[in-house]
Amino acid sequence: MLFTCLLRSRAGMYSQAIRLFKNAKIPKDVKIHEFLGMFGAYDCVVIFEAPNEETAAEFVVQFGDAADPLTMMAFPVEALKWTR
Repeated sequence: MLFTCLLRSRAGMYSQAIRLFKNAKIPKDVKIHEFLGMFGAYDCVVIFEAPNEETAAEFVVQFGDAADPLTMMAFPVEALKWTR
């Protein structure tokens, strides 16, 4: 399963959040596709693969002390079946 997680540092926690992003603990079943810093409303985006939602949550929860994560499951547009 593919996931996208947008990370926004909390007020006054920017330095701590950036340290967390740079030193993320990656569970053995998680594969990072991209981990990028951003300019704009969010500070970082990570695109990663995990076997299930529980493993994805295990990875993302580590950022919760210093950032507000917004995590979404992603899939190829070819898989969209509700188009005409």
